[in-house]
Amino acid sequence: MRAAVLASLAVIVAAACQSTPPPAQVVQSSGTTSMPGISAPAVAVLAHVVSVPADHRYISLSDGQTGRILLVDLVKGTSTEIVAARGSPGRPYYAPPFSESADGKRLLLAAVGPAERSALYLIDVVAGSATLLYEDDEIWSIGSLHGVISPDGAGYALHGHDGVRIGDTAGGPTRLFLEDDDPADMARIWYPLAWSLDRTAIALGQGTDTVTKIATFGVAGGDQYWTGTGSQVSWRTKPPFLAVAGSAGTFGGENRVYAVNPNDGLIRDLEPLTEKYFSSISWHPSADRVIYTAADGQFAESDVYTRSLAEDLPKRIEAPKKIWEAWWSSDGSRIYATAARDVTVGTPGVGDFDILELPGGRVVASVCRGDQRGQCR
Repeated sequence: MRAAVLASLAVIVAAACQSTPPPAQVVQSSGTTSMPGISAPAVAVLAHVVSVPADHRYISLSDGQTGRILLVDLVKGTSTEIVAARGSPGRPYYAPPFSESADGKRLLLAAVGPAERSALYLIDVVAGSATLLYEDDEIWSIGSLHGVISPDGAGYALHGHDGVRIGDTAGGPTRLFLEDDDPADMARIWYPLAWSLDRTAIALGQGTDTVTKIATFGVAGGDQYWTGTGSQVSWRTKPPFLAVAGSAGTFGGENRVYAVNPNDGLIRDLEPLTEKYFSSISWHPSADRVIYTAADGQFAESDVYTRSLAEDLPKRIEAPKKIWEAWWSSDGSRIYATAARDVTVGTPGVGDFDILELPGGRVVASVCRGDQRGQCR
């Protein structure tokens, strides 16, 4: 169940939902095809004007053919629908894949395009606008593009039918950045993982059931300057620039947490090779410390750990239960985590969860997937 939940859990939503503002129409981006005269129910993507708090989280939900993105305020415990999007015709379930900028004010959203193929849209959350950026010539499966927006919201990367492409969210055509090593071998296709904070480098990954190989590339020239094992990465602005969490897959990889300076390949192990499965890797906003989760199995619930570069051992963060994923607050003073929802009456639905503040376990919000707004009754 955890695998299914995490596939659609882009993370968080709260218990009380606010009223939804009027939607904005999809607008045309340079070099794309417009959709004039389409009534609201047929428009591929509808966005709503919303203010984005510093401590927030987005979640992707589905009510069948239509997917929705909700924004939760982690301080107030309120949530608001910001996007409604159409999936591919005939598909019974569609939870929109997305990537967010560092401040959360821009999203890169996957949805169906004007030609009914897999497409990417820029969502300006504050303006309440949705702009078509890219529609692939061949790919029909939404989510296969693996779109990733840059931290400043100005650039984006994706895996198209011919390899990794890079574009500007201001509009215009994309450029082919890197061709796949072997398009016929899923284990040798490159996918974008994360941009560096200054947008000069990008981490790409390869793998089948999980990403097991990663590499960093210079954005300007496309030069590959470091290769390693891992599944998730987190960038920061000083060395070691990259924090990496790795989990072994069927065809390779290592269960490992480490920091590395890709410029010289110098590695600092933060967790040695073990039987644990690691995830949720993230640098602290200002300190030389990372947060990550460790589980006994690939789809098992996890414990939360932090590790300072100055310490010899990781520190386990106390929690009242096993969790799914964890992250820092915007200033690094708090830790948030998701966990299976506790209920006093009845049985929780599949994928229902609470958002906890750690340590201590105070519930700041809950989401129930049976409601299209995620509201728990």
